[in-house]
Amino acid sequence: MTHGAAYARGLVRGNRFAGDMSWTQPGQPPVILCHGFLGTRGTMLPMTKRFQADGRVVFSYHHGTFQTRSLRWSAQRFVEQLERLQNELGVEQFDVVGFSMGGLVSLHAVKFLQASRMVRRMALLGSPVDGTWVGLAGAAVIGAVSQSVWQVLPMSPFLRDLREAPIPEGLPVRMIQAAEDGLCPLAKPLQGIDADNDYIVMPGGHSSLVVARPFYAKTREFFDREEDFVGQTTSRIVQPAEAAAE
Repeated sequence: MTHGAAYARGLVRGNRFAGDMSWTQPGQPPVILCHGFLGTRGTMLPMTKRFQADGRVVFSYHHGTFQTRSLRWSAQRFVEQLERLQNELGVEQFDVVGFSMGGLVSLHAVKFLQASRMVRRMALLGSPVDGTWVGLAGAAVIGAVSQSVWQVLPMSPFLRDLREAPIPEGLPVRMIQAAEDGLCPLAKPLQGIDADNDYIVMPGGHSSLVVARPFYAKTREFFDREEDFVGQTTSRIVQPAEAAAE
């Protein structure tokens, strides 16, 4: 099955599916998955199952399949969900995966809404932090009722502010991108990203980011890392043989 077909199968499953709530790896924070535009919680199911198989508790944040509201609004709702889970689970921090537009939502939350106090590490998978002109297609269809499709355009004030604001001190962030991503073009490393270790480009398309095992492996590796590196300036390109699809 291609990555696109597997992604589509998860999409049609929608937002209702059973999750394994067992805590099988003590000491590891829960993982929060934030899906992309035109997505559902089901699109994150392959990654959900892999984290669960590795002993992690997983929750996903659904911010609307069409995401017509402002990304700032979605970020506020995301923070509220983190706070609710904090209270219900009695945990202090989470590891966050933001896929595509979900990465913009979660990044805004930690940069502007003080969500960094609740986030231990954040992985951005194919997030268009430099914008994507694909947003114009969405603007032509739902632009009259949607703020978000305008906010992902390369020259949007939302993205300008998001890029310019610093990553909160002490919050490790990894950017993982697909080399053949036709929806979210490769973005430059954000200021504060350890570009030698935490800016990773791998072979694959947009759906590969949440379907293919190598992308999951780089996400899990980051969350499992015991110490973080700082101060590097070059990016790492993973070779095709290293990133062979599952």
